[in-house]
Parts: sequence; structure tokens; C-alpha cells
Amino acid sequence: MKIRLLLILFSMLCLNKAFSQNITSPEEQTQIKQVITEEAKHFYSKNLEKWSTFYRQTPQTYWAIAEKDFSGQAETWDKILQLVGNHFSQNPKAIKATFKRENYTFRKVNPTYIWVTFDQTRSTDNKKFTSKELRIVELIKGEWKIVNRTGFSINSENLK
Repeated sequence: MKIRLLLILFSMLCLNKAFSQNITSPEEQTQIKQVITEEAKHFYSKNLEKWSTFYRQTPQTYWAIAEKDFSGQAETWDKILQLVGNHFSQNPKAIKATFKRENYTFRKVNPTYIWVTFDQTRSTDNKKFTSKELRIVELIKGEWKIVNRTGFSINSENLK
């Protein structure tokens, strides 16, 4: 009986530890939201140098977007930089954009990787674009860096 009780208590402790590892702290969530906000700000201001600082620049980095005005995807930092750099060169005018982000979910994969999804509404020039967004971020030397940025429009009129 005592052994069974000890096994049950041990199992509960192990399960509790396993589940608690998936929880992100409020500080982590705030930091990650700030990275997402700043990355978007520099993307729409067409500042390639500052925009780049929010990414882990490795062959494993992934970037994809599917919207009416701009669609593309690239694997590896070099290809992402080329794709976005070309987009900025072809469309150099900064875009004033405001964002509403809600329905965040944070899933801690391990202590240094967090998977984030959210709904986003971007407003530009009296137009609204609604999208589903995914970011996978990695903690590197105390800073969260994006390793996967994926977003796609969910309004059918945005894709026409």
C-alpha cells in the first residue's frame, strides 16, 4: 500500500513538472509580443537592417506570408534576406500600418523555444487585412529571436 501511494505521488510530481514546462511566464509573453511588434514595425517602415535584428539568421530559419499585395516564402536566412530585400527595393515607400493582435497562444516547446499563434488585423490606408499568424521564437543570449514567421490572410477578399 505504501509503495502504491509513493508511486502515485511520484507520478503526480512528474506529470506536474512535465505540464509546468509548457507554461510561459508573463514576462516571456511580454518580451515575445514586443519582438513581434518591433519586427512588424521595421518591416513596414522598410528598414532591412533593423528588421533583420529580430531573426535568428541560420539555414533553419523560415519565413512565409500569403496576402493579396505580397506573397512569398523562403527557407534559410540568406534566401529570406534576398526575398525581403528585393521586396523592399521594389516597394521602397514605408507603409503606415497599425495592428490589433489577439487570441494569443503560447506553447513552450522547451526552455529556449516557444511556439506562438495569434489573430492579427492590420490596417493600412483605410484597408483592413485579417490574418492567422505563427511565430516560433528562440531564446539566444537573453533575447528572443524569430526562427519561423508564417502568416496568411483569412479574408477571401484580401486574396483576390
